[in-house]
Amino acid sequence: MQRTRLFGLLVLMALLVSVYTLTSSGRFHVIDEVSLFSLTESAALRGAVDTNAIAWTQWVNSPGEVLGAFGPDGQVYSKKGPAPALLALPWYLLLHAITELKVGIGQLQTTLLWNGFVTAATAALLWLVAGRLGFSDRTGMLLGLLFGLATIAWPYANQFFGEPLSAFSLLLLFYALLGWRRHPSWGWMLLAGSAAGLAVATVTAHALLVLVLAGWWLADGLRRRHLATAGWWRAVGAFALPLGVTAFLLAFYNTVRFGHPLETGYHFDAGEGFTTPLPLGLWGLLVSPYRGLFWHTPLLLAAWAAFVPFVRRLRSEGILMALLSAVLIITYSLWWMWWGGFAWGPRFLVPLTPFWMLWLAPVLEQAVHQPRRWARSVSAWLVALLALLSAVVQLAAVSVNFVNYEIALRGLYPTDWNDPLRHPPPAQSLANFLDSPVFGQFKLMAQGGVIHSDLAWLWATGEPAQTTVLWLVVLIGGAAVLTLAGGVLVWWKATSAPHTSAYTIGAPTFVLAAVIPALVISTWAGEVERQPDYGQSGNGYRAILAEICSGVTESDSFVNVAPTYYQIPMNWMPGACQTDIVTLGYALNSLAYPETAQVLEQVARKSDRIWFVTSGVQANDPDNTLERWLADHAYKATDSWYGDFRLLQYATAVRLAGVEATPVNQALLGRRAEQVTVFSARSPSVGLAGKPLPIEIEYRLEAPTDQNLRWFVQLLSGQNIPLALLDSGPNDNYTLFSSLPAREILVERAGLLVPANTPEGDYLLIAGLYNPDDEAARLITIDGPDFVSLGAVRVVKAR
Repeated sequence: MQRTRLFGLLVLMALLVSVYTLTSSGRFHVIDEVSLFSLTESAALRGAVDTNAIAWTQWVNSPGEVLGAFGPDGQVYSKKGPAPALLALPWYLLLHAITELKVGIGQLQTTLLWNGFVTAATAALLWLVAGRLGFSDRTGMLLGLLFGLATIAWPYANQFFGEPLSAFSLLLLFYALLGWRRHPSWGWMLLAGSAAGLAVATVTAHALLVLVLAGWWLADGLRRRHLATAGWWRAVGAFALPLGVTAFLLAFYNTVRFGHPLETGYHFDAGEGFTTPLPLGLWGLLVSPYRGLFWHTPLLLAAWAAFVPFVRRLRSEGILMALLSAVLIITYSLWWMWWGGFAWGPRFLVPLTPFWMLWLAPVLEQAVHQPRRWARSVSAWLVALLALLSAVVQLAAVSVNFVNYEIALRGLYPTDWNDPLRHPPPAQSLANFLDSPVFGQFKLMAQGGVIHSDLAWLWATGEPAQTTVLWLVVLIGGAAVLTLAGGVLVWWKATSAPHTSAYTIGAPTFVLAAVIPALVISTWAGEVERQPDYGQSGNGYRAILAEICSGVTESDSFVNVAPTYYQIPMNWMPGACQTDIVTLGYALNSLAYPETAQVLEQVARKSDRIWFVTSGVQANDPDNTLERWLADHAYKATDSWYGDFRLLQYATAVRLAGVEATPVNQALLGRRAEQVTVFSARSPSVGLAGKPLPIEIEYRLEAPTDQNLRWFVQLLSGQNIPLALLDSGPNDNYTLFSSLPAREILVERAGLLVPANTPEGDYLLIAGLYNPDDEAARLITIDGPDFVSLGAVRVVKAR
């Protein structure tokens, strides 16, 4: 039976992982996911815990919507519990190793499959828990399938929220306590404490549920006289040890981020907290068409109705689950945003879904052992109908982008986009039941069809819409699901003959069940890289990333002002770049906040080159505070357009540290009485091939002029051939020459990108001015040359 059970667990998980992969969108839905993923990315690539890649999320309309908080160092940190992000690290790093092979799969797209594994593991664990409670393996299989395919666990398996991990960790804690009850040993309690720590590190509020479970264990142990044994204190110590380690690590994590062990980043001063009237929250989570539990998982109507027969059979466990339900539901009914923002159904209740499914176990047990009698009952058909209805609801949830209907609802109900929390969530009254997101999914199907698709292998683009179907994913995925469904039938048949089951299911069948989901994932990942959300190879942002990755070094940093395209570098940069660098994602107005300047100053002190990307913004746009800061503090070397995207390279003052100014003391004279004196210049005596060279020119305008002169800076070969050049107005084109004050010492910052293929040797650095309104005539020195020499530069190859 152990071999048969093992195969059943394997085929159950393989089937669910294949279904979740096939129905994955391969993209984010809600900013909460982005915040967690950004933490995973930072930890995996740089060993850091900041979420600076999405720092722009700090500047939204309502303080309560902010997904992170500033630390004392100005860095942005996620306020989410770290466990979901950090537990995904092995999966992220495995994929990172694969993407670095340049096999054409997206890092972000494939990482988002992670919760599919977590949810599949939870379904398998649900089976094991049912077994611990005395139910058969067939009942366990049915519970796992219903949980995985007929509850809101399915949609959340396809998103990067922490709720799937909460469900797994709490169920694992319960399983370990049941294990200790059967075989009292410190090993079970060590597992229980680890699961409890994982639950708390996922959501701090789940400490209340941990307390309920621990209290139940204590009460159950007293009732059964287990606590009188000599090993009781060892059990308590084994449980407390991982919890204590978790508490220490969380305190350390908080101290690293915010300088205080108890600071989590939540904005209680901005309205976050337990402020909702309890009746309102209870109605919203359980009954309302908008987030009602039973609307989004109709099968739970049967599960809750089955609580009575469950508690008759398992009184202690039933009372425990009722207490867990009461605590979690009341807690989130009081939460200020009980509806969980843009989400599918009551996402805060996902962690208890496997517990509620256990209430169906006695009903399913009867179906397994007395199928003919069970089939004749009305309740049997009601359970089957609700299960089918629930599966259809979940299929609609994963097939159509639910966010589109969330937005549509805001057009039907009072909404203030400048203050989204000003009005309560929509569709709260039963009179508005047709506005429920459950029905909304089908409305979107009828209205737009493929336009609203949330399947990574199906999308529509252009006007009129052109549909794209990745048939290879459909065919292989469909064949895999059918094959694994057949595996379930093989297992079901094998369980009817327990004494011969070891011979019925052979080793090749085990291998096949394990290989099939890997085949589905690899096919899916290789095909969906064409999703339009992630750009087209060789164009736009992706062309920029290829340019960056071709020359990136460890001393570089990447700053962008492209907040609606954050997913493109997240998906392609880890695989394209052999070196992982600091990434900062800001909004146009981010410099209005002191934390941004604080971080940029840190970057400018540590990096010798800053890659800067903007989207849909013209050069020197007055709203682009980031570009203006760089103009004032860095040295622009290149400026190139890639469609609507723009890539700039800046040198920083890092390589000017300790460099003395080189005297020049020459005047440049123009044909229209322009006169500029260049006093000195600072630049490194050694330049690295492939890196920008920072240059400072100290000069003075001797008399006011109405001519808008421009600077040119060049690096000349021995044959006076320009190898690198820059053309710029004063202050990186932010100032007109005609507006400069006369008789004041001024400084012009410039950068030159030394080509990567430049041979090692000595080169001449020159600068000068020309008048674009006077036939581009250059100003000349008294001695005749139309430039001034800024000194020699030795170019070497980067080691």
